[in-house]
Amino acid sequence: MRRRTAWGFAALVGLLIASATAAGGAEPQLDLNRATLEEIAKLPISPEDARAIWERKEFHTYFVSVYDLLKVPGISTDELAVLKPLVKIVPVPVEDAELQRVNEIYFRIRQWEAEEGASEAITDYWIDLAKDPVNVNSATYEDIANLQAIPPPDAAAIYNFTRNNRIEQQSQLRNVPGLTYWGYYNARNFVRYQDPADETGFRGSYQFRISNSPEFMDIAECLAEDRNKADGAYDSWWKRLDLESAAPVKQHKLRGRWGRDIRAGVLLYEGLGADDEPDAVKYHVTVKDRDVGPVHFDNIVIGNFAVAFGQGLVMQNTDYLNPRNSGYGWDKRYIGILGDLSPTQEFALNGVATEASIGNVKSILFYSDDWKDAVLNPDGTANQYIIMSPRIDNDDLEAGGLRAMRDVLHEQTFGANLKYVFGPGTWVAVSGYESRYNKYFKSSYDPNGTIDVSWMVNDTDEDKLSTADSEYWSTYTSPGKFRRVYGADFQWVHDNVVFAGEYAGLDSDGDLTSLGDDPSAYVVNAYATYANLTLLAVYRDYELAFDNPYNRGFSEYSRYKGTILEDQYYLADPLYGLLYDNSATPQPERGLYLESRYRYSDRMTPSFEYDVWERKSDGADYSRLVLKVRFQPIYNIIMTLRQKWQGRLETNWLSPVSYEQVESRFNLEYRLSDFDEIEFLVSRAWIAWPPRPRLSGSEEPDGSHPDYGSAAVPSYAIGATVTHNFSDWLRLTTAATYYDGFLWTFEDSEFAVMDGKALRYWISISDRLSDHLALKVRWTNDHGYPLTYVDARDYNINPPGNPEPDGWYVREDASSFKVQLDYSW
Repeated sequence: MRRRTAWGFAALVGLLIASATAAGGAEPQLDLNRATLEEIAKLPISPEDARAIWERKEFHTYFVSVYDLLKVPGISTDELAVLKPLVKIVPVPVEDAELQRVNEIYFRIRQWEAEEGASEAITDYWIDLAKDPVNVNSATYEDIANLQAIPPPDAAAIYNFTRNNRIEQQSQLRNVPGLTYWGYYNARNFVRYQDPADETGFRGSYQFRISNSPEFMDIAECLAEDRNKADGAYDSWWKRLDLESAAPVKQHKLRGRWGRDIRAGVLLYEGLGADDEPDAVKYHVTVKDRDVGPVHFDNIVIGNFAVAFGQGLVMQNTDYLNPRNSGYGWDKRYIGILGDLSPTQEFALNGVATEASIGNVKSILFYSDDWKDAVLNPDGTANQYIIMSPRIDNDDLEAGGLRAMRDVLHEQTFGANLKYVFGPGTWVAVSGYESRYNKYFKSSYDPNGTIDVSWMVNDTDEDKLSTADSEYWSTYTSPGKFRRVYGADFQWVHDNVVFAGEYAGLDSDGDLTSLGDDPSAYVVNAYATYANLTLLAVYRDYELAFDNPYNRGFSEYSRYKGTILEDQYYLADPLYGLLYDNSATPQPERGLYLESRYRYSDRMTPSFEYDVWERKSDGADYSRLVLKVRFQPIYNIIMTLRQKWQGRLETNWLSPVSYEQVESRFNLEYRLSDFDEIEFLVSRAWIAWPPRPRLSGSEEPDGSHPDYGSAAVPSYAIGATVTHNFSDWLRLTTAATYYDGFLWTFEDSEFAVMDGKALRYWISISDRLSDHLALKVRWTNDHGYPLTYVDARDYNINPPGNPEPDGWYVREDASSFKVQLDYSW
C-alpha cells in the first residue's frame, strides 16, 4: 500500500510538471497595472523590456493608457504595435493605489510569514511599511538597516550611494555598487523613489480580530485536569476558578498617520479567557524627524513603545522568544524605538522614549511606569515575572487557593543607549537600564541549604527535582527594590563583512564599583555576504545567574526548559507551569551557531544551519543540524527538501535524559496563474530517548528505575493545500493534513503544532468587500482517530482508592475559528 501511494504521488508530481510546461490556448488580454513580472515576461518582448515595464508600474506610476508604454525605456513604436492587441490598461484609482500595493506585497508577506520564527508583531510592522514605503533617497542608514532581511553591508552600500546620487527606479537600485542580489531582492519591496504628492493628508486603518485558539502560548497543561491528593479527586483547573470555558481572543487596533511625520494608534486586547475585560489597553503617539537646535529627533514616542539595541542582551521588550534570532534574518531585531501596538503585555513599556542624534553621537532614552504580573513568595516578596494566559483576576486566584498574581508588581524603568557612529553601520555604544519596584525580588533558595518549594511543588514530588532545576534556583535575589543591567555593544562594517557583539552584566550586590563579580552574558557574531553566498557565525555565553527579564538574545531554548516547571503535573498548581510555557527569556547556555545560504543558480539554493551548545544548569550538550535545498526547475514548480538532526548528548549522567530526533520534510509548490497555487507536504520523523527517571520511576522504596525507554517513536504526515483567487479581491485557501505523531507547520501564515493521530483540515476565505474594507475568515477542525489509553499508575504512585489499572477509549474532535476585519482610509 505504501509503495502504491509513493508511485501515485510521483505520478502526480510528474503530471504537474508536464502541465506546467505544456502550451496553452489563446490568452486573454493582460492587465498591465495588475500583472506580475512573470506574466509580463510571457509577452513577445525581451526579458529586459519586460522588467522595465514591470518596474514602472510597480515602483514609479501606474499606466493610464497603452501609449504610456512609449515612456518605458527601450519600448519602441514597433514593439508597441505588437503589444497593443495583447494588453489592456485598467486604471487604478488614485485613492486605491496604496491598497493595490498592499495586495501585491501581501503575496510576498504570506511567503515570509511561513519562515521559522516569524511573529505577528514584526509582520504587522512589515505590512505597515508596505503601505508607506521608505524613500530610499532620503532614508538614513538606520531606516535601511531596519528593513526586512537587509544585512548591514547592503544597507551601508545603499546609504553611501544615495549620499551623492539619486535612485529613480528599481533597475537603478539593482545596480548600486556593492549591493548583493539578496539585499536588493528584499529592499525592493519596502522602498519608494520619491515622496507621494500628498504629504499632509490623514490616513489610517482599523483592524478587528477574534479567535478562540491561542496563537503564541501553550496553555494546554494549565487547562488540563488538576489533582487533589487529599481525597484523590480530579478537579478541572477552570472549574476550581469558577470559569467554565475560555472566552475567545479579541483585538481592536486603530492606527493613523498625519503627513509623513506623525503616527498614532490604540490597541484593545482581550486574551484567552479575558471575559470581556481587556488584558491590555495600549496606545502611542509618535513624532518623527524633528530638529531642536543642533539635536535631530528621529522618533519621539509617548505611550507604549518597543525598544531594542545591540544583540538584545540588555533590552528588547517583547513577550515572545524567537529561537535563533541572530539579527540578520526575516524577523531580525528592529534597532531603535517604535510605537507598540503588539499583543505584548507583561513586558510592555509605557511612558516616553526618544531616539536622537547630535552629529555622530546617537542616543536612545526611555522611561516607563507600569504594573506587572508576578508570582509572589509566601512572605509577599516577588519571585518571578509571569506571562499569564488567561490573565485571571486576583479574586478568582485567591478563591482557587492561590496568591494574587495580576498587576501585583509596580515597575518604573529608565534606560539609555549611547552610541558613537564612525560611519554607516560602524559604532561603539554603552547601555543600561534600572527598574525600581515596590517589592524585593527573592528566589526560593534558602542560604541555609533548604529549598522551599512547598508553594510550587507537591510535597510528595520534591524528590523529582533534578540538577537542571538549578536554572530556577539561580534566579535574581535583589539587594534592594531594584534591578540594574548594564552593557556595551559594537558593530563594524567593512565592505561585505560585519562584526558585531554585546556584553551585559547584572548588578547582583547593588555596588556598581565592583562589576567583575556580577553575572554576565555576551554574544559575538560575524557575517559576510557575497553575490550569491551568505555566511554567519554566532557565539553566545550566558551565565546561570544572569537573570535579565528583558534579555532576548540569541538562543535555542527559553529559560526553564527541562526543569520541573516543564512537568506541570508535579506542581502544586499547573498555573505555575506558565513560568516555562510562556517564558520569553533565553536559557543560560554556551554555544556556536553557523549558518550559510548559497544561491547556486536561479533554480537551486541550498542552505544549512548548525548549532552546538551546552546548557549551563546541568552541563548537558546539545546539537542541531538542518540542511535545506530549494529547487525551482521551472518558474511555477518549487521543491523544498528539509532534513534535521537534533539531540541532547549523553555526556553528563546528571542530565535527566538524552534524546535523538531526525526529521525529513518535502514540500512541493505548484504556482498557477493569478497567484493560485497547490502545495503538497510529506513529513517523516522519529525520536528516541533512554528511560526518564521522572516519568518511569518505580513506586517501590528502593528507587530503582525500569530499564527501558523509547527506542523510536515515529511520526509522519501528508497534506495538501490549495489556493484559488476568484478575483483580485476574493481568495480561498483550503488544506487537509493527516498526521500520526508530532508535527509543526505553517497554516495560512500561522504557526501550528499538532500531536496525536488525526485528520486536520481548514479553510480560509479572504475578501475585499470594498476598496477599503477587507474580511478574512478561517475555520479549523482536528478529527481525532480513536486511541486507547491504559493508566496503570497515577504519576508513578498507586491511584488513591483505586489500585487497579484504569483504561478508556478516546476519540476527540476539536475546532477553532478566526475572523479578521480590516478597514483602511
